[in-house]
Amino acid sequence: MLVLFLLGKAVVRTPAARATVSRRALLTSGMVAGCTLPGAPTLAFADAEEDSAPPPPPGLQPLPSAFDFDVPFRGEPSAIKPFLGRASILVNVKFDDPETLEALPGLKKLLTAFAADGLHVLAFPTDQGWFEPDDSDLTRLKFKQVYDFGQYPTATVFDKSDLLGTKQLPLYAWLEKTLPNPWGVRRLVLDYEKFLIDASGQPLRRYPRKYPVELMEADVAAALAGEPLPPVTGTLAKAWEDAKREATKSEYAFKPGLNYVRRATPPCRARAAARTITAAPRSRLRAATVHSTRSEARPRSARGPCRL
Repeated sequence: MLVLFLLGKAVVRTPAARATVSRRALLTSGMVAGCTLPGAPTLAFADAEEDSAPPPPPGLQPLPSAFDFDVPFRGEPSAIKPFLGRASILVNVKFDDPETLEALPGLKKLLTAFAADGLHVLAFPTDQGWFEPDDSDLTRLKFKQVYDFGQYPTATVFDKSDLLGTKQLPLYAWLEKTLPNPWGVRRLVLDYEKFLIDASGQPLRRYPRKYPVELMEADVAAALAGEPLPPVTGTLAKAWEDAKREATKSEYAFKPGLNYVRRATPPCRARAAARTITAAPRSRLRAATVHSTRSEARPRSARGPCRL
């Protein structure tokens, strides 16, 4: 109202000027009183516009990649980025497996040809499957001494870890889900299955245990160049069929309930099994072990509730 009083005291000499002053006074008094006058322009405030504006369309979420995972190295989880190259081969290894005699020289040959262009090989040992008593450091030492394999960053042997089951390395859980084998099976079936990864960390192709490593050369060259891989050859398709037959009889196959545990044993069953084995005479020890192994292979619902 003070504004109206001051404007009323002003000297107005023409009708047009007098009308302008009156209009300004009315607008000003309306703003002071917190109301809007008829015909007055609407004042827009930044916060009101933000509240009423529609939300921006969501952007495309980036695809998961190998770069999102850690790897076990020298007793600590480490970012995988320093170990990956422009193209990378991830392979599960077993030092005492006879296939090592073929696979390691083949991988060394690929590295000799393509390491300068950015090829890296990441080797993952595990205690699952065929058992090896060596710890991670001794396993690395053996691969280095016998095959001269393990020159960082082009060739790295990581710590032993579970590659199957409930404690599976997350990297392998993602690889298997992203790229199952041609039979539709996700999990690893045998030692020396290989995954080819491109520069962005995306898996391109999966290779079975006994597929000759030297036949991967064309695929590796395409991955390094950022080009599409050549079509799947008949040799690769046949190698997968051979692996399917080998998986049913080979001692180097991963078999749930026999050489790796698919799910954790309930504590009550573990205690009961321990009491049975402790109390059993030596002659019955082997039979009790076989019975326990067969029980673990059955679904939990078929084994019934835990009773001690």
